[in-house]
Amino acid sequence: MQFKMINWIKDKYYWVNNHQTLKKFFNNRKELKILLFGYPKSGNTWTRFLIYNYRNLLLHPDEEQTVSYDRLNALQNNIMDRGTTFLPENGFPFIYRTHKIYKKSYNLFDKRIFIHRNPLDTLISSYYFYKNRKVPFLDDSQNIREKLHDIDFYVLYKINSWINFYNTSIKHADFVINYTEIKQDTEAVFIKLLEFLDWDFDVKLMKKTIDISSFKKIKKMGAKKNQMYGNGPKDGSFNGEFTRSGEESQFYHELQEETIDFVLNKFPDFKKIYPNLID
Repeated sequence: MQFKMINWIKDKYYWVNNHQTLKKFFNNRKELKILLFGYPKSGNTWTRFLIYNYRNLLLHPDEEQTVSYDRLNALQNNIMDRGTTFLPENGFPFIYRTHKIYKKSYNLFDKRIFIHRNPLDTLISSYYFYKNRKVPFLDDSQNIREKLHDIDFYVLYKINSWINFYNTSIKHADFVINYTEIKQDTEAVFIKLLEFLDWDFDVKLMKKTIDISSFKKIKKMGAKKNQMYGNGPKDGSFNGEFTRSGEESQFYHELQEETIDFVLNKFPDFKKIYPNLID
């Protein structure tokens, strides 16, 4: 009990300092401050590729290739929960990203974009991302890590954190991206996002953006540039490929039927929010 209290105090102290750092940094900044947030493996990085490829094409319309992972992470290098204070490169937006919930800091931003993906596929992708490490599931307590190697146990163990993230985030978003919808009609959702951001709109560049930001071309870039780690650690501690298939309904061949049913009962809005994914 005392250990939990100490951790709570440390966490509270960290976030208060973090918030004050960002608040002070933002105070004299005139740039539009944008926050992109979503549970890990919800399509956050793909959305960033769409945004930054489009802005890169506005500057360099003859470009035929996607930006690399390293270039993307240099352009969009601010992370809310790390309290970083980098200024954007000329011609590019002032965007922060996070996988953490801290509502007070959300209010520092002018526009907040939340992306969500169905919890079953999200947690499957999250499972492989955190499993493919030298120390699998390092962010989880040591006494639970061995059990987390069972993918069904992982999904059942993490579903409450996904639901909490979704329920909190949806209330604080100015613009919501449903991964199912943007996968089915990328152009329609991306146009709405550009309108929301009030950026210059070019139909030709928008279509080229979607083409070079495809999962196939991002994976090809990662292999060609030896950047398959994506947003994972670059020190070799991540052994997998960051960008997987991006396909939905993977859960049918990955999870037991009992696990799927449990999640559907736990999150009854699943069928309404993600129609056509459940038979």
